[in-house]
Amino acid sequence: MRHLKPFVDRRLAGYCIYCFGPPNTRDHVPPRIFLDEPYPDNVPVVPACDRCNQEASLDEQYVACLVEVAASGSTDPGRLRRPKISRTLTRRPALAALITQSVVETQDGLAVTPDHQRVERVFAKIGRGVRTFETGELSGDDVATVTYRPLSELDADAVARFYEIQPPDLLPEVGSRMMQRVLITNEKRVTNEWEVLQPGQFEYAVEYLGSMTRVKFVVGNYLAVEVDLEKAE
Repeated sequence: MRHLKPFVDRRLAGYCIYCFGPPNTRDHVPPRIFLDEPYPDNVPVVPACDRCNQEASLDEQYVACLVEVAASGSTDPGRLRRPKISRTLTRRPALAALITQSVVETQDGLAVTPDHQRVERVFAKIGRGVRTFETGELSGDDVATVTYRPLSELDADAVARFYEIQPPDLLPEVGSRMMQRVLITNEKRVTNEWEVLQPGQFEYAVEYLGSMTRVKFVVGNYLAVEVDLEKAE
């Protein structure tokens, strides 16, 4: 992922991007449970409060483990692709039992029935973080609509539509990462390429569409996620 230092209005640093409280910590976007070691040296971070950062950690572990189990086609820690998730499930038997309860083995593989509320909370939080990191704008009070589906369940046209990025309707915040791309490329519009944070683990893109921002990301080279953030009426 490109190193672009944002120069947005520093007033944004005075708030937790999720609840607008005092930002006494920084939140990784995505949470590092979704990444493998060694971590990229430019993992996005956004200002956050301890409560918003810590309260989400159990949900984040649940979602990361569930995605890995579904992608690997097994609940056996020894058969998972990611050693980090294998270790997490081995060390946390209660979480492993919860994941097992969400999965049914079939002749075609695993049928996964996730806790959709937990999944949507985690993905909405990631979407808000990515938006702030890229555009320099807060979205804690925006309405988030989350959709997700395994890439393997999408046909070729649906995959192409997912990876296609619409040009922005408006220019983003001055000094933001997105705005800097205009200056770097000398193009007439913001370039909305996909950003690969860690190959095979997490990539994302942002569609800046005026009243609505759409954040797209792929988790574990398996799950395609879209988060639409719109101002509440």
